[in-house]
Amino acid sequence: MPHSSPPVAPTAVDVMATLTDFCRVYQQDFLTAAQGLDLTYSQAKLVCLLAEPRAMRELAEALSCDASNITLLIDRLEQRGLVERHTDQADRRVKKVVATPAGTALAQQVRDGMHGVHAALETLTPTRRRTLQSILEQLNSHMITSQD
Repeated sequence: MPHSSPPVAPTAVDVMATLTDFCRVYQQDFLTAAQGLDLTYSQAKLVCLLAEPRAMRELAEALSCDASNITLLIDRLEQRGLVERHTDQADRRVKKVVATPAGTALAQQVRDGMHGVHAALETLTPTRRRTLQSILEQLNSHMITSQD
């Protein structure tokens, strides 16, 4: 009986290519959900980042944009009643952005509208979803600490 060699593990580049493909499809699913709610990608991303109040500077960093762009995004979302600006009580120079109840509900609608991602994750068993969650948390944690 011939002896088969163990499968070769994918290289880091192989995994990066798969992650790139997944991220592209994930972002497209997110964009489709956002557009269905009359939001741009950036507007939807900002609303989804507001699980808790965030400083405008933090939001600009999270969206990789400058302060003037974040101001325009917040202005538009504020006009729609989705976010509000509040002065930070600890540092009155800082403006915190808070999702309104309508903004929180819309963020949930964006997430719920990501049908492709939901369908893909439902193909995994609960055990595999837990494993995926754990791996992603580990990678995220490592990347965050290596940036500090």
